[in-house]
Formats: sequence, C-alpha cells, structure tokens
Amino acid sequence: MPDTYVHVGVMVDDIEAAIEDLAPIGFTFMRPRTVHVDRIVEDGQDSEIDLTVAFSLQGAPQLELLEVVGDGIYGPQHRGGLHHVAILDADPEARAKELVEQGFRVTAAQYRTDGSAIVVYLESERLHGLRVELLDSPVNEAIADWIEGREATP
Repeated sequence: MPDTYVHVGVMVDDIEAAIEDLAPIGFTFMRPRTVHVDRIVEDGQDSEIDLTVAFSLQGAPQLELLEVVGDGIYGPQHRGGLHHVAILDADPEARAKELVEQGFRVTAAQYRTDGSAIVVYLESERLHGLRVELLDSPVNEAIADWIEGREATP
C-alpha cells in the first residue's frame, strides 16, 4: 500500500483550454509552467524534454495537467483519461526495482543531472491499465512551491 499518493495526471492537447474546460466543475489551477527535464529514458533511449504542467489548487491529491509533447510517454497516444497516479517515495529507483521483481515493468524515468531519479513510471497488467509514477519525495515540495507561486527546482 502506498504511503501517500499526491496527484493524478491527465494528458491534454492544450493546457490553457483544459484549464478553462475544467473551471465549470470547480477546478482552478496554478499558472502553467514549462519544466526542462535534462534526461528522460524511454525504451533504453536517452533524451531531453520540456514539459508544460499545471496543478490544481484543490487537493491533495491534486489534478495535474500535462500538455502533450513528443511521441513517447507524454505523446498524444496517452491523452484522454488518466495518465498516472503519483506515489511519493524517498527512493523511487529502489522501489521500482522491488516492483520489477514482482512483474511490473519500467516504461520511462526522469533523472536529474546528478543521476538521481525524479520520477519512475511503471505499468503492470495487474494494475488494470493504471500507470504508476513513483515520485521522489522532494519533488512534491517543489510542486507545492509552484502551486503557491514560488520558484523551485525539483
């Protein structure tokens, strides 16, 4: 059982339009921000990516909007419906290894320049289509700062 899940992510084509679309049902969001990821690994391939995100002011857990970019884990094939559930973990790589030993598979991971993991995405048939994002605990502190309008680096 996870210690805590902190947000659910949804892929959208246009983040500004999605923010407007969700307003009638009571969601408000932080101002969207673009975050540069120095290293993302998908299918054994390393690359960089710029992600545009916005987190709801309501929660926890928050609703995270991610704007479609590229053709991998954040590509248009993942829009519509739930993209992931984020679970805090002090050591997402170690937890991912434990889950891989139980039959899960890592689909993507983001890393800082020092090599430490920011997030690790996992899937399993046992999750009924749910993708898990193991989120390095300090990243959630940065997200809280963004929601409050402060600068922070995950």
